[in-house]
Amino acid sequence: MSQRSRCDMTFLFAMKRSLLLVISALALMLGTLSCEQEVSTVNLFVDRADEYTNVSPGQYILFHVKAYSEHSLVHRIECKSFESENGLEKVFDTVVDSPQVEFDYPVLTKTYTTSENMDVKYTFTAYAPDGSTTTFVLHVRVTGNVLLVPYEDLVMYSSCSEKANGLSLKWVTPVIIQSADTASIDVYDYHAPDSDPALLSREWRSMTGLKFIRYNDFNFPAATVKYLQDAYLAGNAYTSVNNLQVGDIILVGRYDEAIGVFLIQQIFDEEGFDNDRYVLSFKKK
Repeated sequence: MSQRSRCDMTFLFAMKRSLLLVISALALMLGTLSCEQEVSTVNLFVDRADEYTNVSPGQYILFHVKAYSEHSLVHRIECKSFESENGLEKVFDTVVDSPQVEFDYPVLTKTYTTSENMDVKYTFTAYAPDGSTTTFVLHVRVTGNVLLVPYEDLVMYSSCSEKANGLSLKWVTPVIIQSADTASIDVYDYHAPDSDPALLSREWRSMTGLKFIRYNDFNFPAATVKYLQDAYLAGNAYTSVNNLQVGDIILVGRYDEAIGVFLIQQIFDEEGFDNDRYVLSFKKK
């Protein structure tokens, strides 16, 4: 055999040996990956049980959850949400320990202020007793940055006047407290019996259990539902508010729920009492 033939055979042998080493390494790698990615013993399916494509803040969405295991148990199921404003939050985590489970779970959507449309990622995970898991992800779009509804140039007269001296906030309508049903008098000008009727009291009270918070640092022009609620919960609420001045911002609510916010635009304390009045802007949820 010639020298050249021997060199060619040596080269081919070396190439074949290198190829076998590469194939062996790939086989080992694939074997390792298959061990790490064993099929979970639990199955999980989640879909929406409601009819809404997009939802609004404060609206319930309904998830339909189904999980089962053919050879083991469904140990537990958890759900977490993620969005850019609040980050990662736990929605629920429930122990099942059953071969199968199927249920509907309602979730109340939040109000967002940083984005007009918020994409919320819901991650559902089912756990088997051996630690293996199955994950299912759903995305829900929630309309955020909900501004309060404005009502401009409301006029509330002195309680000594027989003009509209109170407000009903359900429909934001003026009422006359001397003749209106007390259940409709959410805000009214209070006047102590022994005080001078010619002077505007500059004090508000409620006949429906409404509470008041003076909060002059509140950003009235950009007020949103969430901002109002957070500000109301952070403040000290009282059954009345006095010494009212032009520019005062008054939050109103009942129990732990904010209802709206007033901005006092003008106060008129004229001769007599018939035309003493407050001119107000009001925003509500």
